[in-house]
Amino acid sequence: MANQEEPSKKKEFQKKTDEDIDSFLSRSEFTKTQAPLKSTQSYQLTPPPPPPPSQTPEPQKKPTVQEEKHETTDAEHEDQIRMARSGRAEAEAYRDVAVLRKKAHSFGHKAAKFYHKYRANEAKAQKCQARAVAYREKAGLHREKARDFRDREKEYEVELSGAAQGKTELSPESVRTKMATMERKSAKQEEVAKRNESKAASQTAKAAKFRTRAAKFLEQNKLFESEARRYAKRADNLEKAGV
Repeated sequence: MANQEEPSKKKEFQKKTDEDIDSFLSRSEFTKTQAPLKSTQSYQLTPPPPPPPSQTPEPQKKPTVQEEKHETTDAEHEDQIRMARSGRAEAEAYRDVAVLRKKAHSFGHKAAKFYHKYRANEAKAQKCQARAVAYREKAGLHREKARDFRDREKEYEVELSGAAQGKTELSPESVRTKMATMERKSAKQEEVAKRNESKAASQTAKAAKFRTRAAKFLEQNKLFESEARRYAKRADNLEKAGV
């Protein structure tokens, strides 16, 4: 049974394979015949229409207008010269006023500078004068102390005469020692008083020096102030004349 079934299977297989081969061949022929048609159809395209020619508008020619040149008359020329001269005169007057104002302000600045120096030296002189007064007051105090010591020395002289006569319990040597001490103290106070008076004199001299400088600066201040006023007045007059 097995041997009878094998040939029948082989025949069936052979039929199937033959049918498959035929169907494959028929399909391949069909595709070959259809491929060139598609290719021809794909390349048969209608060309695009040509673009319309560009129409550039021609530039319109402007009509040439012959302008007549206007010749200035003699009267107009004279007017122009007169206006130019008046403008130049105004500019020169403005320049002159500006220069005078500049000089006035320059002299005013210098005057203010000298006035500041004057005030500074006056302040220094006042300081020196105040110190001189203080030194003189100290010298007066020391002179009073020296006077007191001299008075006590005179008292010891009276005691010394009494000790020599035996009227007091103090010995003449001790009284002389006290008198010498009072003389030394009196001399010391005199020396301090003289020193303070010397300092006062020095400060007075400095004050005089600063006052002399201040007077010089005040004089310069007044001179420059007068110059500044003079230039300012000239500028005002020139400005009024121009108006």
